Amino acid sequence: MTDSTENQAGFAFDDNFDALLENLNDATADKAKAEKRFKSHLWALVNVVERRLNKQGIQGDKAYQLSCHIIAEIAHYQGGQCNYLPRGDKLKQELRNIHMFRLWHQQSWSPEKIRAQYCPELNQIQVYKILREARQAHLKKIQPQLL
Repeated sequence: MTDSTENQAGFAFDDNFDALLENLNDATADKAKAEKRFKSHLWALVNVVERRLNKQGIQGDKAYQLSCHIIAEIAHYQGGQCNYLPRGDKLKQELRNIHMFRLWHQQSWSPEKIRAQYCPELNQIQVYKILREARQAHLKKIQPQLL
């Protein structure tokens, strides 16, 4: 990411946070001490991410340290905010829509190809509507409104 892209996305990286991440391994090296020191909901998120990394083949200390870094990044940029995270069918639908937009935007798939190969349960109008809404949301993030 370039500096302008980072700032447009709302993620202005700073040297202090990078220094924190560099020293995070020292703060979390002893898992038992770290579990007692950190908030229970943060620790639960570390465990969730670590479990997912284990399922992806990343094991042991590497998975644990990586999960600590991932949660530190999320907490740094999203901490203090109240955000809705969907579950169940709504989560599946949102992830499907994100994937559809990426296929269209980054890999130049046509809406017809997306529907035929990825989501045949949708009709053409639904695919176009999902892509239009995702494009509008994407543009809103990268192009601030003038008025």
